[in-house]
Amino acid sequence: MRRFSQVSAAVLMVPLLAGTALASLFPDVPATHIHYKEIDSLVNAGVINGNPDGTFDPAAPVNRAAFLKMLYKAKGKEPDPTSVRCFKDVIPDSWYEPFVCDAAANRYVDGYPDGNFRPAQAVKRVEALKMITTVFDIEVDEIDALAKEIVNFVDISTSAWYTVYLYTAFNKGILPIPGQDGARFYPDKELLRSEAAAYIYNALNVEIREARQQPVTQSSSASANNDDTSDSGQSGSAQSSASDSTEVAVSFPFERSGKFTAKRPYAFVFDIGSPTTAYIKVDLATSGKVSCRLYLLASTGFSDEYFLGHQEGNSCYIHAALNPGAYQLQLQPTVADATFSVEASVKAGDGNDGFREALGLPKNTPRSAVLEVNDIQDWYSFVVRKEETMTLDITNALEIDCIVYAMKDVDLYGFSGPSCGQSYLYPPGTYFVAIGRSIASKASQKTYTIQLR
Repeated sequence: MRRFSQVSAAVLMVPLLAGTALASLFPDVPATHIHYKEIDSLVNAGVINGNPDGTFDPAAPVNRAAFLKMLYKAKGKEPDPTSVRCFKDVIPDSWYEPFVCDAAANRYVDGYPDGNFRPAQAVKRVEALKMITTVFDIEVDEIDALAKEIVNFVDISTSAWYTVYLYTAFNKGILPIPGQDGARFYPDKELLRSEAAAYIYNALNVEIREARQQPVTQSSSASANNDDTSDSGQSGSAQSSASDSTEVAVSFPFERSGKFTAKRPYAFVFDIGSPTTAYIKVDLATSGKVSCRLYLLASTGFSDEYFLGHQEGNSCYIHAALNPGAYQLQLQPTVADATFSVEASVKAGDGNDGFREALGLPKNTPRSAVLEVNDIQDWYSFVVRKEETMTLDITNALEIDCIVYAMKDVDLYGFSGPSCGQSYLYPPGTYFVAIGRSIASKASQKTYTIQLR
């Protein structure tokens, strides 16, 4: 997880992306082509190019390396020239080496079990969607009941690893594109050059639309409201910026209130100096829902340890045993311009509330437990010594939420990851499992059994 940054210069090419159509640049992309506007705009922006013979070849597949380069150019990112020798099949000093290796260093992409990246392999539709969200820093939406209405293709399961990216793409307007609006999505189908242009064009306009919704100034009443709540450990500049910034520095514990801009995320950053058990409650003052997520930030800005809050009504709760470090609490509403309040305090838990308190989970040894009233999550851990196919079973799967976390010592190649209830080839390394409620109130008890077999 990266901290929020300003919209890149590449996205602010509004006149170009929204401009009127020009004469066709390619004989095989006439003005009647279903993706003419997108291809024309991105070619003029220098994001994509034609072939030496003057054609564009819109029906040709895009390989993994070429698609990465397109995304970097569209986003205005420059690969680190020192990022080299990342995969054994990435040719040294090739045109694509800096793009692939920089993407690998930033964890935008992964390799395969054999140590290869397969740069010349055609990128699949769902792989492309995940690359777009990672390279463009697009917030991935949580799967909820609405997903079943939006992602209603007959060949898509809501439990598939890629469904969150597909759902996000539809929710944010990256999809649908012309030609991909039938009863099937064909997730493993090769992405064509014209389709890649449409994906990228729409992804750029996600940020353009959000930038246009960002007000130039904030009302004085909103600023005064945020300034009224003081924090002895907070600098004046951070304190006064709550109304015009998506990221606010605070000292833990803290209480804050604020207002979302449209549906844009809002974040609080703070440090934890010693092991602490934190209780966080987020309330919306209006109807709607709010998600809350807490990330332990590594020096790279990414996080191996993070907590997904329990949503209930118009509130979100986190009760987590935290290791020392820098944290980011990220909030996002389902309704625009909602006001909210946050209370983050120290509160003892049941001794199994996070990564540092996780109970060991031996293979083939079922564990039965109870999520007590107001207990947000239970945690377990296991270590894989050698690559092995296993299944992590959980009873009462309709009411119990189960998330598997792979730590940094795990080489998760490709785009898939382990899921509860599904057979998976686990690479060696350390794993954690969070057990919570998927639909039930935290005021109820829930019994479950977990087993790794």
